[in-house]
Amino acid sequence: MQRPILESVALRLWVFCPLVVAMLAGAAFAGPLNPTCAAVFTAGLLSWTAVEYAMHRFAFHGFAPHYQHHADPTNRTYILAPLWLSLTGAAVLWLLFSILTRSWAMGTWTVAGVIAGYLAYEMVHLRIHSDRAGGTILRVLRRHHFYHHFASERVCFGVTSSLWDLVFGSLPEASRSSPIRFRHSPPP
Repeated sequence: MQRPILESVALRLWVFCPLVVAMLAGAAFAGPLNPTCAAVFTAGLLSWTAVEYAMHRFAFHGFAPHYQHHADPTNRTYILAPLWLSLTGAAVLWLLFSILTRSWAMGTWTVAGVIAGYLAYEMVHLRIHSDRAGGTILRVLRRHHFYHHFASERVCFGVTSSLWDLVFGSLPEASRSSPIRFRHSPPP
């Protein structure tokens, strides 16, 4: 892996991990810790897959950093989302979840889970685009994501999960009945 990528990953961890700790500490001071807090954090973590799917399908295509990633999917410079975009997205989600839960504390617990899911997504996405082999799960995720890159940008929007592609009918017909045929060769 190239040094700029490691620096970019380190920056995300350096920014988001203290942010999540501060958010959780603030939420803990706002009210007592209880099983609901853990449940809301877990709900946020699991909701990341839906956020990831919706952003990828409805917002990112045609957007400069993501368009560059599609134009050159093997270029590691464009694999991670720009930090300004990630922070803006986290702030918008915090406001949205705070309004939906009618509680700044519960919105905070939810977004802390979403951010944990986002950080996992960035690591998985980076690994999918790496040339290192992986286990069965990584191979399945890589095949699904590479179909999006190299066969059709109109399907396979999930990166960490194909659940929402299944729910919203954006799985390729080819994956249901025949082997995948790529437009271009995926990276080794």
